[in-house]
Amino acid sequence: MTFEKSEVDFGTITAGEVKTHLFKFKNTGDADLIIEFASGSCGCTVPAWPEDTIKPGETGEILVEYDSKDKEGDELTEVNIIANTDPIVTVIKMTAKVIAK
Repeated sequence: MTFEKSEVDFGTITAGEVKTHLFKFKNTGDADLIIEFASGSCGCTVPAWPEDTIKPGETGEILVEYDSKDKEGDELTEVNIIANTDPIVTVIKMTAKVIAK
């Protein structure tokens, strides 16, 4: 699984803003890709991943929503993707500088 970008910087945002990013990837392996699960590093980060098998050479997307409610300062949040890859866990990241309202 190879991502176009595995990290996104939302820049400076105001506390309470909700940001989303669509992480696009390609199955660069020689077997069907199956994403078993994806989880955010905190409750503020919610991923949605494809349930269907992705054939070699095909592409897919993982939509991640980040809620900056009750956050302030430099933020780094991650999504751990568990799939039939080597290594089994792939990490994508989001950063932001959250300022108070």
